[in-house]
Amino acid sequence: MATVSIQLYTLRDQFESDRDGTLAALATMGLDEVEPFGIEHFDWLPEGLAAHGLKAGSAHAGLLADPDKVLAAATKLGIGSVFQPFWEPEKWQDAAGIAELADGLNALVDRFAEAGITIGYHNHDWEFLAPEVDGVPAYDYFVSLLDDRARLEVDTYWASAGGRDVPALLEQYGDRITHLHIKDGPLQPSRSGAANVVLGTGLVDLPPILDASPDRTLVVEFDYAAIDPIDEVRQSIDYLRAR
Repeated sequence: MATVSIQLYTLRDQFESDRDGTLAALATMGLDEVEPFGIEHFDWLPEGLAAHGLKAGSAHAGLLADPDKVLAAATKLGIGSVFQPFWEPEKWQDAAGIAELADGLNALVDRFAEAGITIGYHNHDWEFLAPEVDGVPAYDYFVSLLDDRARLEVDTYWASAGGRDVPALLEQYGDRITHLHIKDGPLQPSRSGAANVVLGTGLVDLPPILDASPDRTLVVEFDYAAIDPIDEVRQSIDYLRAR
């Protein structure tokens, strides 16, 4: 059975107003683990998660900006996978910008591997909308440059919004894709500010994606939840558990 997680960025506003209450709510949702963001910036994470019986399995962090702090935080949290969550859209417009990202991650693979941690990249939609490089889609060109030990976290919503056939993408890269961001919504561009919705109530064709991923970690995420984030998260986790 797939591992079910949540990207804590979903509840960023709730953490600001009631950190303990938000963690307590998450602890009742039947999650296998959580995926924090910016782990190099939040010293409260290890103690806060432990107090509510939550464990962090993966994380988003600025690998290229401050690898020392990221490695220290990931080690303290016992995290197994860290993903670079962003690379500027303009740097996806040519081979040099893409190679800069791949080279930066490749240079860190050994160092993190020594600590038992894999590293990789999480996409948005612009990677799939960028110009081809030598006749190859920009995202595929990027993957071709990556160390074979680097892993991919596919944001299935943004890949779909970028026009990619997600089940085919999952088949293409197989075990290199270890984590999926699972979200639903209107499939509008990433800069539109459109709200995500409870899984199964939007335009994403989720069943083929989930059927292709029995052994991947499924990370629920709302970039923006318009109604009640905690309730929408709970319903989304129930959707995954009911499959």
